Amino acid sequence: MEIRKIQKTGGSTLVVSLPKVWCQNFDLKVGSKVMLNYNEKGGIMMEPFDRTQSSLAAIVDIKRSSDMENELRMLISKYIQGVKKINIRSEDKKAMDDVIRRFLEYTIGFEIVDEKENEAILEDLISMPMLTFEKGMRRMVTLVRSIVTESISEEKIPIEYVLQKENEVDKFNIYIQRLFSQSLKDYSVLQLNKISSSEALSYLLITRILERIADHGVRIYTLLGEKKLKNAEINNYIRAATDIMGRSMEYFFKKDVRSANLEISKKEYFKNERDAINRTLRDTSEGIVLAEILEDAERIALYSTDICELIMDYFE
Repeated sequence: MEIRKIQKTGGSTLVVSLPKVWCQNFDLKVGSKVMLNYNEKGGIMMEPFDRTQSSLAAIVDIKRSSDMENELRMLISKYIQGVKKINIRSEDKKAMDDVIRRFLEYTIGFEIVDEKENEAILEDLISMPMLTFEKGMRRMVTLVRSIVTESISEEKIPIEYVLQKENEVDKFNIYIQRLFSQSLKDYSVLQLNKISSSEALSYLLITRILERIADHGVRIYTLLGEKKLKNAEINNYIRAATDIMGRSMEYFFKKDVRSANLEISKKEYFKNERDAINRTLRDTSEGIVLAEILEDAERIALYSTDICELIMDYFE
């Protein structure tokens, strides 16, 4: 740590000199630009402007023999890091097109802005204030609730639509990871979202919980297949689990610690209720499948109380 004095130049301008070694490391000279960001405690973070700009762009070369899953993970990692522009090059046009298609399915905001035979440029066209942490999370909640509700609906929609909603949940999960990553580098992201760094972390943790709840909803749908859930007790149990998820998320948005604390106590109810229902399934022909459905529903309820515990940890 260094302590430097503020000096005055030109009659009214206040300046602080920069360490010589730091400037040499980044080849900074008179006239070089630096980027200033503020942290939530009022401090200033500074880095070379050219370095900041270069970190916002990436070049990815896809070889003919590349594993598409590996390339996709590489692109998504760049997305989460906050890259704004990606130049993708490949000798194999089909491989490049396949990776780009998958990448666009998993992300929000990126579009192809220029395309040639063996090269494509993708840019982030979404304005960050348009899709904040809260807006992204609320959309996730709507999708997850819909997935679980559709699993026991009297009029089932095709599984393809349920899986499409699950993919949307994944997209918002990755998008919030991206926002969180940006917030670590640029305090203005937190300012635009009107949240603290600890609140941003709570969003990140809860999106992962919502993704798991969506997985359980899809599993219930898959276990039932085209059949309707005729067991009224399990039906009511799943609805109760969905309701506690909805309430937990509203407590999160409202920072309602007291209500969240009361909701946590319902863990025992869901455990005991599941045991009671399981005892009635032993002599039924579909007992094993119904028991698995019940287990998924319990996981939804328990994940929802985990959300309430996060509220206690981050807002109390």
